[in-house]
Amino acid sequence: MDKKSGIFYGWWIVLVAFLSVGITYGTKGAFGVIQLSMLKDLGWTRAQVAGALSANMFIYAIVVPFTGRIMDKIGVKATLAFGGFLTGTAYYLLTVIKTPFQFYLCYGVILGVAGTCMGMVPGPTAVSRWFVKKRGRALAIALAASPLGSALFTVLSKDWLNTIGWRGTFRIMAIMSWVLVIIPALLLMRNKPEDLGLTPDGEVIAEAAANTASKPIDNYEEEWTLVKVLKSPKAWALFLAYFFMAGNGWAQAVHQVPHLVNNGISKGDATNALAATMFLNVISMLAWPAISDYIERKKAIIIALSLQIVGGFMLINATSMGMTYAFVFVAGLSYTGCYGLFSALAADLFGRKGLGTVSGVMATFGSLGAAVAIYLGAYIYDVTKSYNIIWYSGIAGLILAVIFTVILGRLIDVKKTNNLSV
Repeated sequence: MDKKSGIFYGWWIVLVAFLSVGITYGTKGAFGVIQLSMLKDLGWTRAQVAGALSANMFIYAIVVPFTGRIMDKIGVKATLAFGGFLTGTAYYLLTVIKTPFQFYLCYGVILGVAGTCMGMVPGPTAVSRWFVKKRGRALAIALAASPLGSALFTVLSKDWLNTIGWRGTFRIMAIMSWVLVIIPALLLMRNKPEDLGLTPDGEVIAEAAANTASKPIDNYEEEWTLVKVLKSPKAWALFLAYFFMAGNGWAQAVHQVPHLVNNGISKGDATNALAATMFLNVISMLAWPAISDYIERKKAIIIALSLQIVGGFMLINATSMGMTYAFVFVAGLSYTGCYGLFSALAADLFGRKGLGTVSGVMATFGSLGAAVAIYLGAYIYDVTKSYNIIWYSGIAGLILAVIFTVILGRLIDVKKTNNLSV
C-alpha cells in the first residue's frame, strides 16, 4: 500500500474518514424527516424535538476541544473506534425512549459526546496530516460523505419510517455505526504518514528530503496549544466565519422541510427537495476544496458564502416548486463545500501537529452556531408560525462571515509581509 505498489496509503485514510463522516452527518442529516414522525407519534412540540438536536450541538461544542487535544495524544484510531461504539449505543437507546428527558439524554448528551470522536475532527484531521499538495482534493472526497450520507439517509428514512417507524430507523443507524466505523478504523487508520516511513502525498522520506533540500513539507512540528489558539487573531477570524456559516446551513437542513410545507409545498415535494439539496451538496463538497488547490482558499470561501446569501432570499420566497428548486440549486452547490474549504484552510494556517486542537476549537464554534440557529428556528416558529426571521438572521450571519474571511485574508497578508521584512 505504498508508492511501489501503486496505492498511496493515504487514500485508505480517506476511506476511513469518508465512512465516519458519512455515518455521523448522514444519520444526523435525516433528523429533519424523522422529527415529523416523532412529533406525530409522541405529541411533543417542535421546540422540544428540535431542542434535542440543539442540546447535541451544545454538548459537542463543549467537549470537542478536549477531544481534539486528546486525539493529538492518543491517535485517531482509538478516537474513531470509541466514537463508533458510543454512536451506535446512543442510537440503540433511542429505540426505547418514552420521555423528552430520555430523548435529550440519548440524542443530546450521549450522541453529542460521540460526535466529537467522529464527524469533522478525527477523520479530516488525519486526512490533512496525510496530504499537503493534494489536501483540498483529499478532503473533498472524505467530506463529500457528509452530504452524500445525508441524502442517502434522508431517502432511505422515508421508506424506513413507513415500514419500521422511527424507532426501527434508529436501530438500523445503530448497527451501521458499529459496523462501518469501528471495523475500518481498527484495521486501516494510521495517525500520520511518518508511521509508515512516508511523507504527505506519498513520497518516501529519503526522496522528499532530496527533493526539498531538507526543508519540511509544512509546519507539522509547530505546536498549537489551546491557549495559543485562543490568542491568535487569525484563529478568531476563521472561527467566527465558520460559526455563522454552520449556523445558517444547519438551520436550513433541519427547518427547510417544515418551512416549505408551511409555504404550501406538499410534504413529499419538500422532502424530495431536501434530498435533491443533499445530492447537490455532494458536488459542492467535491468541487470547492479541489478548486481551492488552484486558487486562494479564502477567495473560494467568499464566493461560496455569497451564493449562500442569494440562496437564503430564495428560500424565504419559495412558495412554488420553481423557486424551491432554484433555492435547491444555489444552496446545494454552495453550502457543504465550505466545510472542506475551512478544514483545508485551517490545516494551511496552523500545520499538522496541533491540527486536532485547532479543528476541535473550530468545531466548537460551528456546533454552537448550529445549536443556536436550530433551536431559535423552532422557537421562533412556535411563537410566530413562520421561519422567516431565522432565515433573515442567517443571511445577516453570512454577510458577517464574508467580512471575517476578508479580515482573515488581510491578517495573513500582514504576517507574510512581516516575515519577509525579518
